[in-house]
Amino acid sequence: MPAPSVRFDPSLLYAECSRCKAPVLWMANPSEDLLWMGIPAGSLDADCLLLYEGCPNCSPEKKTYEARFIRFGHRRELPASH
Repeated sequence: MPAPSVRFDPSLLYAECSRCKAPVLWMANPSEDLLWMGIPAGSLDADCLLLYEGCPNCSPEKKTYEARFIRFGHRRELPASH
């Protein structure tokens, strides 16, 4: 019997400000931003990240911040050094 698939919880997706590099914390689930970008929540994993163009830390005068979705490539294991 195949193992059940584990879904990645969108609320665990890391988000960072591209300007000041501070982590961005949401008051709500980031699923709405992902929905507007056309990213299905079922396609997320730990190699995904949201980068915001500003945040309350560096741009407190703004009410909304544009987000970009980034998926890192598969990681290669480096050979052990001797």
